[in-house]
Amino acid sequence: MKLILSALALAVTLACLPHYRAAADETALYARVTSPDVYLYEEADENSGLFILPETYFVKILSENGDYYAAEYLCDTPNRTPVRGYCRKTDVECVDYIPETPFLVYETQITFRSSSDDLPEGFIRDYTVDAAFYGTFSYGSSVCCYVEMEGRFGYVPASACSPIAYPPNTEHTDTASDGQPSDPSSAAQPDPVNIVLICALAVAALGAVWFLFRPAKKQAHPLDEDAEDFFC
Repeated sequence: MKLILSALALAVTLACLPHYRAAADETALYARVTSPDVYLYEEADENSGLFILPETYFVKILSENGDYYAAEYLCDTPNRTPVRGYCRKTDVECVDYIPETPFLVYETQITFRSSSDDLPEGFIRDYTVDAAFYGTFSYGSSVCCYVEMEGRFGYVPASACSPIAYPPNTEHTDTASDGQPSDPSSAAQPDPVNIVLICALAVAALGAVWFLFRPAKKQAHPLDEDAEDFFC
């Protein structure tokens, strides 16, 4: 019977853990790209731009680094490789909710053409492939696309890509609250009531286990007749 009760107490404690993990997941902080020229930087340096993030979409904030947020883009997204980098704090707007579609999942077609016009008959002069689109990059007066092909990242002239036309993310207009947190420290935190409840249940479960398996007190036995004669 004691074994059954202790198992039930342990089950109650373990049942609380998934809820706590879910509450921890809800503290993830996202920031929205609110202007058309927001770079994801390779380092916390404005001269290390990787690509321009799609406007109206989000990055996941990992930590703070001076004037920058350490951020991740296209993480936890099927068929996409996450990219980590940095965003200037003044370029993004932190939100107090978890967006349902935080990242742009978009593919572009890249056409490769031969630079020679005098190839023999039968040679393939151009071919087109699909590539995962991450963002754009300005190189002087030219615009490139930052793409991933077969696990490799690189830049492709925008002129070689199909026109980039993706739908804006409008979910924040329906879910954003009136006041937005300005830094990660003000992001959503686990519900204190839930934490207290979890701790109380854990203490109760441990108390039940201690009660069931506590050492038994020694019973005082009356002296037998021989012992009485010895002390007389």
